[in-house]
This record gives sequence, C-alpha cells and structure tokens, in this order.
Amino acid sequence: MISIQNLSKTFKKNTVIRNLNLDIQEGLITALVGPNGSGKTTLLKCILGLTFPSKESKLLLAGFEYLKQAELYEIGYMPQVPLFPQNLKVKEILEILETLEKKNPIFKEKLFLELEINKFENKYFGELSGGMKQKVNILQCFGAEKKFYIIDEPTASLDPHISFYLKNLIKERKIGGSSILFTSHIMSEVDEIADRVIVMVEGKLILHETPSEILAKSQTSNMEAALRSYWMKEGKHA
Repeated sequence: MISIQNLSKTFKKNTVIRNLNLDIQEGLITALVGPNGSGKTTLLKCILGLTFPSKESKLLLAGFEYLKQAELYEIGYMPQVPLFPQNLKVKEILEILETLEKKNPIFKEKLFLELEINKFENKYFGELSGGMKQKVNILQCFGAEKKFYIIDEPTASLDPHISFYLKNLIKERKIGGSSILFTSHIMSEVDEIADRVIVMVEGKLILHETPSEILAKSQTSNMEAALRSYWMKEGKHA
C-alpha cells in the first residue's frame, strides 16, 4: 500500500498540493484524475522521488518510508513523453536500460515481439513516430516485474490496437499481484480499467471511490459527465 500523510508541496510560494492524506490500496488499478493544474503530476513526482514535498510530509510504500529508503523499493514508471536520447538507436537504448535494471527483465522478450519493436530497433529514437516511441516506453516500464507501476497518460499517441494491448497488459499485471496508479484525461479509459478513482482539484483530495460509486452519486450515465460536474462544483471550495 502507498500511504501518503500530510503531503504538501510549494513552488516559489505557490502551493501545488495542500495537506494531502491518502491511502492507495495494494493490488488494485487506481486512476488519478483532475483538471489541469490540480497537482496530479506533482504528486506522481513526489511518489517517484523526483521532487521532494515539505518536511512534514510522510510517504510510505509497503511500510517503508520511501523518501528515506527509496533504494529498498522499486517502481515501474511510464512517463507521458519518453525522453530518451534522440541520437541513439532503439536497441542501444534498450541495452542501456537493461544494465540499469536491478531486476531480471523477464517480460522483455515477450513484449519485444508482441510490440513488434524488432521492426524499428535499428532506427534512431529521434526518427520514430509518437506511437513507436510509446512502444519503447511500454517495454522499458513493463519489461521487469515490479510491485508498483506508475503510468502517466498511458494511451497517449497510441493507435486503438496498441491502446487495447496496453490496457490488457495493465490488467494482467494487476492479476499478477502488482498495483497500478495511472493518470488519464480519457474518462472512458478510467471507467474501463480503474478499480478506484482519486479526484484532485487545486491540490486537494476531493474524492476517492470506485467508478460505480461515483456514477451512482452523480446520477450520470458516464464517467466524463460525472467527474466534470463534480470537480467543477467542488473546485469552487477547494
């Protein structure tokens, strides 16, 4: 479980997250949603250790105080935009990433073939289309088995076929015992794969419930309408 206690983050007097308390349950697919500027990306960066929250904040992963013991716990991370060196070939990037990976990438060969990366492994990363870059991004994130995966806008730049593949891959990792936290602006995607939904508005936690609970409370027929109406209303008081 990821346990976030009293987490705040300020950039140059601008408070992005305010006293956030949140438990993300283990073994579930959890969606993190909210309007632009709500603090979602900052929260992910805090969990990943890419930025540090206020001194009063505490962040626990499976009982470890992660900000002090980050080396004890590994997280698979798929950023929205993969920023690998443009002047390296795909196969060179994968070779470098494999040397940095602490765990045996037991799924690498399977993903390599299913994503058909062999068709462009000799191309320079800067020559690839957005979809091809995302295939490399999928492989680097899911090549090794991790307890937690964090994914920022998972289906960005993907065609329907690979989008379907990735969503099934996420579900497979959940069945295998992993926990997944992802952000998305595609509410149908949230409704389709999320077990729980976290809603943030202006740096505050507004909602943490199942998709069915959100739909029932909002009395709407789809997640997009439910969340839009909810955070527009609640945002005025955030």
